[in-house]
Amino acid sequence: MKIINGNFRYGLMFLILLFVISVMAPQMASSQCLKMRVSMMPFQQLSLADIDLEHFESKTLLFTLYIQNDTCISVNVQLDVSLRITLADGTQFPEPVTFNTLPFEVPLGGRVITNLMIGKNSEIRSREFNLPADIKEKVQNVALATGKFPAGRYEFDFKLSNEQYEVNVEPKPDPIEIKNPSRVELFSPRDGETTNEFPLFEFFHEGNKGVITIAEKLPDQSREDAIIKEPPMDEQPLTKDQNSFFYSGGRPLEQGKTYVWRVVSKILEVGGTENEISSSIGLFTVSSSTQGNLDPQKLPADPILKILEDHLGNQYSAIFEQIHKDGFKTSGQYILNGTLISRGELMKIINELRKLDNNIEVSFE
Repeated sequence: MKIINGNFRYGLMFLILLFVISVMAPQMASSQCLKMRVSMMPFQQLSLADIDLEHFESKTLLFTLYIQNDTCISVNVQLDVSLRITLADGTQFPEPVTFNTLPFEVPLGGRVITNLMIGKNSEIRSREFNLPADIKEKVQNVALATGKFPAGRYEFDFKLSNEQYEVNVEPKPDPIEIKNPSRVELFSPRDGETTNEFPLFEFFHEGNKGVITIAEKLPDQSREDAIIKEPPMDEQPLTKDQNSFFYSGGRPLEQGKTYVWRVVSKILEVGGTENEISSSIGLFTVSSSTQGNLDPQKLPADPILKILEDHLGNQYSAIFEQIHKDGFKTSGQYILNGTLISRGELMKIINELRKLDNNIEVSFE
């Protein structure tokens, strides 16, 4: 009887142990999962070869995937990538561009892969690339003609799938704003215009950065020779979306002399390389607005008021409307904290204020 009771006791304990293991097993499995973190390279241009990994062998780094394997074994996974496109003109497409891979192995601990490892004959085999008909008609023709996708908003989404384990993917990367500029334009000073010693340069460029160069032109020089002469009168970097520049530093411009200027826009391509697009070379002459018989219509508007209005006009429209209505102009004397300062010093202060965005309060008395 004791033996029977002993066997019953041990049998009961064994059943309890099995029950505990069966209850804990799902919790243990749920904690054993795959994780993926996505890192996109910064770029402003994209080619068809960069995303069609089934038919092309990508030569530039586009994305890096950090896959963490917290399971107890090596597993096979499949990667699916989708790309939604919204063109700069507002055109949206209902279906995204998609491509995926054949299953590939992720060892215990994890694996790092990039788009350079994916392709028809690469380490990770591509399976399918799908370019919807409407995108093909609207986008691919441009891409084939120029080598680049048109300007717009490009949103990548990455999905990692496995039949047995849960896959956690960190939030998808931020949308990429693609630029496809074909021009850099100079607006002001107009070619051949007469300005004062502190001109306001206005231009158009779409690069993530750029550079403006101002140089003196001698009578026997061509524009091309003058713009590359070292040192220039001034050469300053331009930030993204900066489309104006006050001449407030560098070597002083002199009355009666002729100068040339140029803007070079720099676009960041996939892989970190920069593509430069140059404007034409503009020409202007410096003269005092109070000297000689100059045509008032050819003289530039008050540059100080203009740059302030361009930067603050939306926030303080009523103030600038009052200035224009009553015909106010700057007096030529500038005072900072009770001290008289030069126009050049004022220009430097204004350029610094432009960096403060909306953290500026304006009053008009």
